Amino acid sequence: MIHTLTLNPAIDRILYLNELEKNVTNRVKKTTDTIGGKGTHVSINLKLLGQDNNAFGICHGENGRQVIQMLSDYGIDVRFNHYMEDNKETRTNYLIIEDSADCTIVAESGVTLTEKELDELLSTMKEAILPGDYLIFSGDASNSPNPSIYNKILHIFRERDLKFFLDTSGASLKECIQESPYMIKPNLDELSTLAGYSIPEDDASIIKAIDSLDRYGVEIIAVSLGGDGSIVKTPEGVYRVHPPKVDVINTIGCGDCYLAGFVYGLTKGYDMEETIRTATGVSAATAESQLSAGYDYSRAMELKNQVTIEKICQLY
Repeated sequence: MIHTLTLNPAIDRILYLNELEKNVTNRVKKTTDTIGGKGTHVSINLKLLGQDNNAFGICHGENGRQVIQMLSDYGIDVRFNHYMEDNKETRTNYLIIEDSADCTIVAESGVTLTEKELDELLSTMKEAILPGDYLIFSGDASNSPNPSIYNKILHIFRERDLKFFLDTSGASLKECIQESPYMIKPNLDELSTLAGYSIPEDDASIIKAIDSLDRYGVEIIAVSLGGDGSIVKTPEGVYRVHPPKVDVINTIGCGDCYLAGFVYGLTKGYDMEETIRTATGVSAATAESQLSAGYDYSRAMELKNQVTIEKICQLY
């Protein structure tokens, strides 16, 4: 079974504008509320691929109730702990999407979690997660009182021989990579943080930086390059991935969809190139969507067949 964890979920309020201008009144063409939080996005995108999964997390107030309902509407097994006391409210993020496809995010910090809430979450997870399962840590953990919360969870479940997937940033990424997760999905800035220097944007430099992380024992490192695709290092080799050309409406959530497609391919026993192709196809379909989670499945499968992959032995 696949499990996702979202410690800082949100309601994403998407505002569609012709163009965002400073110091003037901006008229909104359309507003849409959808679910926010990277782990919830991974759960939804897995479900759209036909993959059952459990969604774990913590939420608060009426926004939290809405988060649970949105996940349930997709048929996802929701294992969130929901709290209504103390006037706490799961955050709202504001996503501004312009006609040019430029995206601006104004994000609330979210509810600061208590040790009691985290302990209750861990109890819920221990009851459901079995040896050999997949556990995906995705998104912000800055609202945890314990900055090493992902590490703590890794330690607790290490003996269950899980495959851990990590898509986070900052201190959480730097600490968790030392626990040798199965897969990480940094962007170029995050890879630079891990490598300890600013990485030039050419492929050879990126691959050299990926190689510098060998000491951590991560099996799969997929470096997201946005519209330029990705570079993926696996035990089978290094792959340069070129995505299909699409009319980009919105780039928010594309990385979450990529991770969902990757995990899906692995669970289905696809070979590595087919797994990467699936991940890239669903991510490209998300870029054509107006929402931060979700895509057209038929379109994703069409785009999957347009992905170009080069297997690279050495570039430097």
